[in-house]
Amino acid sequence: MSPPDAHPNPPVPPRPDAAPEPGVGGHRGTLLAAAAGLAIGLAIVFFGVRQDRFAGLDSAEIAIRINDLGPRVGRDVLVPTSGWTLQVELPEDLPAGVAETLAVHLREERTGAKIEITDRFAFDGRVGTFVVPERLGLVEGLFSVSATLTDAEGRELTAFRRQRVRSWLGGPPIGSRQIIHFDFGVDRDGDGRPDFEADLASLGLLAEDAPAEAPRLAAAIAERALARVLRAYDRSDDPNRTGRDRDQVFVRFELAVEDGPLVTRICVGGRNAAHPDSIGFVRFDPRNATKGSEECLGTADDGSDAGVFPAAFAVYAEDPLWAESFGPLLETPFGARAGDAALLDTPDASARARALATAIDRFGDALGTVMAHEAAHGLGLVPPGKPGVGLFAGTEERGDGYAHNLTVDDRVPSEPWLMNPGGTFDLTDLTGRGEAGELRFRPLNWAYLKDRVVLKER
Repeated sequence: MSPPDAHPNPPVPPRPDAAPEPGVGGHRGTLLAAAAGLAIGLAIVFFGVRQDRFAGLDSAEIAIRINDLGPRVGRDVLVPTSGWTLQVELPEDLPAGVAETLAVHLREERTGAKIEITDRFAFDGRVGTFVVPERLGLVEGLFSVSATLTDAEGRELTAFRRQRVRSWLGGPPIGSRQIIHFDFGVDRDGDGRPDFEADLASLGLLAEDAPAEAPRLAAAIAERALARVLRAYDRSDDPNRTGRDRDQVFVRFELAVEDGPLVTRICVGGRNAAHPDSIGFVRFDPRNATKGSEECLGTADDGSDAGVFPAAFAVYAEDPLWAESFGPLLETPFGARAGDAALLDTPDASARARALATAIDRFGDALGTVMAHEAAHGLGLVPPGKPGVGLFAGTEERGDGYAHNLTVDDRVPSEPWLMNPGGTFDLTDLTGRGEAGELRFRPLNWAYLKDRVVLKER
């Protein structure tokens, strides 16, 4: 990956968030915006009080979170005026009667204007979530959120967060109109043949003397790889706890599209001569400022070729999963037998058909994982530094850690997140067959892709 490192319908533009169904009781209200059209961010600080014997519990505390991020990760994030999520987590084993006393307030510190937003939270167990709508009208200034419970003895348990409003210069980084074009037809060496077909032959998966069969295998793998990309950017596990069944990044990913100012073309195939072991080399675009770019011939920062380079998967040839996944094709490459192309339409017809289907699925999944990772660099992940200028990523001095995930302690994460440095992955990770399943964006990166955090200028 970069050192600096079934197709569903295209995504539809985002719409203003509707308020969830009422959860715990309270009163609705609105803070009116003072300046129309101003994009705003909130700097988050908070405290909570842990209280013993509140409601008969040995220890009780209310947690307030932003975008469902933990306290250390989410402490300093900046968020826009709408679209982000606010969570309130109640203490474990809290009596139902005490839970019903919950009161959540939002206060503008400059004017003292205060509204109760309790009934805007939709609860799932102990955690309530509220997707902040544009109509709430947050304005520039200092805000605070407080959550209070009262037990039968009249004792109060309170948590508090404070937010400072900041400008969101230039609008949201992702928006809804950008397109990523994965170009599998690139011919870097000018031999009249797509480089991707030559890559498959160099890996031993495609017969050298089967030019008529090559497009079928290449297309099958490309479609499988694109499906993996789409899964990476269309989540059903709700990373920022919106309460929705589906949370989709509003970027289109295509195998064929006309060029345009909002199109980033990422070439797939060939090699990077300067970095021959690199499977992916796409420029990091801070805050997605460029939006449309060419990641292809000679466009890398050092003047070498950019894009995705499937032939470099040869570095995994000694991985046990390589032989397990591709062994039958390495013995008899695709196209070496008559009728191989027809078997792509009947994946369960024979042992050969099943071997072809397995190889396509696993190579496509691994390639799609790399494509999803590299596309994210082009979209602005992962900004170096800490919130609110970065998202816990390494600077250029970190080498392979540049624009890749770090922990709050400035280390490579132990969890196999999609935007970790590429050298930390093995073939099991890339194919999604490890314990963690398919590599995913960590929640902080997902919040960026969904325009739920703001990055200020350095």
